[in-house]
Amino acid sequence: MDEIEPPKLSDESGWYVEHTALLYSTLKWALLGICAGVSVGLGTRVFLLALKWSTAEIDQTFHGPLPAYYLLPLALPLCVYMIRTFAPTAKGHGTEAIIAAVHENYGKVDWRVAPVKLAATVLTLAFGGSVGKEGPCAQIGAAITSLFADIMKLSDEDRRRLVICGISGGFAAVFGTPVSGALFGIEVLYLGRIEYQVLFPCLISGIAAHLVCGNVAPSPFVAEPIGHLGQTTLAFLAIALGALCGMLALLFIEMMRAFERQLKRFSAHPYAVAACGGLALALVYALTGTSSAGLGLPTIDAALYGIVPGLAVAFALKMLTTAISLETGGSGGIITPLFYIGATFGAVFAHLFHLPVGVFAAFGFIALPAAAANTPIAFSVMAMAILPPSVGVYAALCACTAYLLVGHRSVYASQKLGFVKSAGLSIELGGAVGDVSRRHMRVHTGSATHRILNLRKRKYTMKRND
Repeated sequence: MDEIEPPKLSDESGWYVEHTALLYSTLKWALLGICAGVSVGLGTRVFLLALKWSTAEIDQTFHGPLPAYYLLPLALPLCVYMIRTFAPTAKGHGTEAIIAAVHENYGKVDWRVAPVKLAATVLTLAFGGSVGKEGPCAQIGAAITSLFADIMKLSDEDRRRLVICGISGGFAAVFGTPVSGALFGIEVLYLGRIEYQVLFPCLISGIAAHLVCGNVAPSPFVAEPIGHLGQTTLAFLAIALGALCGMLALLFIEMMRAFERQLKRFSAHPYAVAACGGLALALVYALTGTSSAGLGLPTIDAALYGIVPGLAVAFALKMLTTAISLETGGSGGIITPLFYIGATFGAVFAHLFHLPVGVFAAFGFIALPAAAANTPIAFSVMAMAILPPSVGVYAALCACTAYLLVGHRSVYASQKLGFVKSAGLSIELGGAVGDVSRRHMRVHTGSATHRILNLRKRKYTMKRND
């Protein structure tokens, strides 16, 4: 029997059609990614310069017996006024609204969000609000790219993809880590799904934004060595801390949701709520100090270099002040506070068990935002970029553990549910993570989870009968 030879490439009819389309698409999205990255990088640079200038001016003006945070009862209502008047979608930590816009409105974002978000966040941080700086950069990036898409008359789907590039560019620019920033933009949209069709332009956008912004990534953290710990021991400890970070992230998410539910009763009085929030923050700072105010970068750096925070409950204070700041009217991001909470919690964990403080502070620094935002890949890549190789791989392990243990929750309630984290559970996919509740979950009959729950139920019944 004669062997059939496979057709040669040159013999295939129209073989060049596929590669012509791919070449055109690659060039198109390379150019769009560069345009998005440059514009977002410039916007982020303006924001960071404004933040630096305003913070220095406020510190110089209020360096006496009257700290700047005493004016928070006035600053937060002013933030509420600016946002309600000019750009209502700039409320809160910003990224939440952008995720919703990508899912529900093809990324259509009002261009006024960019200047309003910039001004409101600068005002919040300058006077001591406990928020981050990445949310505004993502929202500024999304607003700029949405406006650019309208000017270029791009299709709805192209605008949606370009806005995702804006989110990636904003995160990449503000953190100085282009790859992890780009990955965050495409991973944060779904729990358990990545939009690979936007990976290339997001990387282009992230690199361009990083270069234009000029915000250099921090040098590798963790000054102290691992010490006497073996590799196996370190892996088990990373898993243990990851489990605790997952539960802490869950607690923080539920705290944010509880604040939101309770404050809805006073939605008719937003300025009074903001003033009370500012007063509560000023009281907390007056009683406990200002280490949890603003970005909290000195405390994060100290923990990563092996210094246990002065207050053992520093992470709990940051959770409280962040929830108050964001839910009562402050404007800013949420990832930087999560860095603070994770680093200080990891430092306390290490101190309690006589472990290297800087190492486990770095584990918490990576794991807590990975869990709270359901973005383990982005933060694992960040760990490998900013941590020594001997520590980064275990930080990634810690992050993945925390991501699983936080469950189907997220600080971004508009994230879409892309997969279920346990084979023993059944949840309808495609809905928003914020809508998932216990009544939506089902346990698969015959699964290990089902058998464990039945065994527990039988033991409880026997105990009651006895």
